[in-house]
Amino acid sequence: MSNVNSKIKIFTALIIAFMVFESPSYARPENGGRPHGPPPEAIEACADLSQGDTCSFTGRRNDEVKGTCIAPQGGDEELACAPEGGPPNERGRPE
Repeated sequence: MSNVNSKIKIFTALIIAFMVFESPSYARPENGGRPHGPPPEAIEACADLSQGDTCSFTGRRNDEVKGTCIAPQGGDEELACAPEGGPPNERGRPE
């Protein structure tokens, strides 16, 4: 009987693990794994500024990103610092 209980416990653990790792919180965004919207640093850079003001923040590669505060698409979100020359491409350089 203990062999059956062990199998049930293993099966239950596998089912729970599958449910956790397949949940939406672990799913990758549709754009290749990058989250939608501006990074938190870009939003923080414009927290006390107005639309059109110049801004800067430290990027993912520890470099200074300079830009302008804009309202993201949709307009309901906070202002975000848009990098000069547009967002970087996948290699981290402006297109």
